[in-house]
Amino acid sequence: MNARRAVVTGASRGIGRALALELASRGAELVLVARHRDALDSVASEIRSRGGVCRVVDADVSEATGWVATLRELDRTSPIDLVIANAGVGLPSPDATPYAWESLAGAMQTNVVGASATLTALLPAMVARGAGHVVAIGSLASYGAIPGSAAYCAPKASIDMLIDCLHLDLRGTGVAATNVRLGFVDTQMTKRSRHPMPGLLGADAVARSVVARLESRPRAIVIPRALALGARAMASLPESVRELVWGEIAKRARI
Repeated sequence: MNARRAVVTGASRGIGRALALELASRGAELVLVARHRDALDSVASEIRSRGGVCRVVDADVSEATGWVATLRELDRTSPIDLVIANAGVGLPSPDATPYAWESLAGAMQTNVVGASATLTALLPAMVARGAGHVVAIGSLASYGAIPGSAAYCAPKASIDMLIDCLHLDLRGTGVAATNVRLGFVDTQMTKRSRHPMPGLLGADAVARSVVARLESRPRAIVIPRALALGARAMASLPESVRELVWGEIAKRARI
């Protein structure tokens, strides 16, 4: 495993938990970050029971200024090799109005501001050391608009652009930036969804695949590829055709 010490945000459940367990199984020392201490302690206990090493930091990444200071202090104590920005939120409730600011506010603050802070806080130190890796857990939803999903698609697209910019800025520094674009993964968030979820994947299988591919420090990891091809094809259609397709999908989902 390239990373000796890794930070994973949103590590208390779902994809973050699975990534933390997989990294620990490969010998990385983990810093587990989330808002809920009890759930974090449970993941930490599981890692330690398997002989892994970890510490727990209960923090809210959306409070960016304080979180950046915490992350930099962790790095000063012991340099961090890998940062995975995984923490994210969706609509506040399944019945929330998807285009209202009240529905978008939390996602924008956590999924854009919090993720951006997580990805960039340690870059100056990593560049100074000539080594490091930052990873965004993104989504195939960033390829194009989906009805009722502004709170999800817009932040993921924003982080796509951030990673693309970082990839250019970090050339020749020894520091890598990777964007992980995922399809539907079986988590608490997707359990609340009411739309079809083709190719639903298990979090553990996704984590194994992602961590294995991170070894080569790629610019992007796309899982599953078949669904990604479909998402990109949909995004490339003329707007009028996309609207017709989404209308038909919505109609079938209501049947």
